Amino acid sequence: MNLKQHFGKSSLWMSIAASGSSLVSFMIFVLLSRLLSPEDIGLIGFAIILIELGKILVTAGLPQAIIRESDWDETRANTSFYLSVFFSLGVSLAAYTLAAPIVAELYDPRMHTILQVLSIIYLLEGIKIVHEAKIRREFLFRSLAIRTLLSGLISGIVAVVMAFNGFGVWSLVWQQIINQVLITVLTLNTVRWWPTLNFSIPEAKKLLGFSTPLTIAQLINNLASKAYELLVGVLIGPAALGFFRVGGRALYIVQDIVIKPFEKTFLPALAQMNSQEQRAAGTLRLIRLTAYFCFPIFFGAAAIGPEFITLAFTDKWTESGHVMTLLALGIPPLVVGYQVNTALTASGHSGLVMFLAVLALVLNLALGVLLVSYGILAAATGFALRTYISCAVEMILFKRIFAIDVIRQVRNVAPSFCAAVIMFGVLLLLKSYLSDDIHLAIRLLFIAGAGAVIYTTLMSCIFRGETRFFLAESSSLAPAKAKPAINKLQRFLRLA
Repeated sequence: MNLKQHFGKSSLWMSIAASGSSLVSFMIFVLLSRLLSPEDIGLIGFAIILIELGKILVTAGLPQAIIRESDWDETRANTSFYLSVFFSLGVSLAAYTLAAPIVAELYDPRMHTILQVLSIIYLLEGIKIVHEAKIRREFLFRSLAIRTLLSGLISGIVAVVMAFNGFGVWSLVWQQIINQVLITVLTLNTVRWWPTLNFSIPEAKKLLGFSTPLTIAQLINNLASKAYELLVGVLIGPAALGFFRVGGRALYIVQDIVIKPFEKTFLPALAQMNSQEQRAAGTLRLIRLTAYFCFPIFFGAAAIGPEFITLAFTDKWTESGHVMTLLALGIPPLVVGYQVNTALTASGHSGLVMFLAVLALVLNLALGVLLVSYGILAAATGFALRTYISCAVEMILFKRIFAIDVIRQVRNVAPSFCAAVIMFGVLLLLKSYLSDDIHLAIRLLFIAGAGAVIYTTLMSCIFRGETRFFLAESSSLAPAKAKPAINKLQRFLRLA
């Protein structure tokens, strides 16, 4: 199996895993949102944001440092393991003794116990870092997918049972812990590697030299992506944060399903390419491929936001529907940004990755401070505006490192973007003519179906070259059993 087939198969398995675990997580979230108040959702949402930030300090960029090396070195692996365990112990202790009481004092007293309980996640994360890196570098994504599905399903069932037995907010807290325990156990069992007493100080310096800028970049990047949620929670309150998070929840799941699998599998694929030209060409092709099906998904999500939120979460969360629309309009540029960051990482430019993260954070904080006080819709607008500004800078840096003109980069995604925008505009027009007497579920299905027809028609009739490229790439990446169906579609559209 060649590198391209490895990448295609790995992306498929990661997408399956993301789909399963995300759908389970979403079902739990819907149930809890119906049982809990916006304030409770905002409370647990704030805690999870802080936990995710701490996880970055635990991993410390070590997985990327291991994956990008062409060979597996035991000394490097041992050193990475002990570094990650050391970091996990430090972060767990800091969260338990310092962060929990400070956040409880500044935000909400209930956060004290919640954060202390969740701090065990850091230690569990630190134990499995090297093992997971080994899985990814060897393209064992099928095992990774099964692990993710099992842990998500089991922890989800436990959370549902707890929710119906009156545990409320703690249902989601314990879902996080159980999920992390299962993932760690299954990962260790899959790899069956264990470190020896071999820690190298020179190797540690080398690892940290590469991973430290990357860690800072990831931390800043995560802060940037969560800046609006943090500002909404701090400046407006937990209830407002609850509305904001419900508006973005479905979008985060869609991102996990259609974007993140490529991000996770693209780094090991790029790391095995020998030249900058190959990496540049591979990045452009992946951006073009993902834009083809990601852009219509998110512009479509923007069109159905209000209807979807009301149907899934009830009228109590109506305001979140408009938040979903605005946030969805800001996600398409992230399709470009994720791949550019991966290409920079694979090429050893972790400093530029950090620069982009700092830029995103500064822009989010500046726009957030200006807009959040005007409400959650203004905050969502600021998020969308920031992603387009960051995307422009990322394209400029991509030109600087890989010598690919910005105009060429824009042309790479322009057909998909234009078709998705046209689809979005037509759907808004159609919605204005739909009667409110039509059942909400039927309206939602009609709008989604109309969007699929509009986009498919545009790409098949006007942007035929883009569809030809998409089907050709899909055929080369797809498993052997799927190729006949793709080839048949190519002949039907006369694109073979």
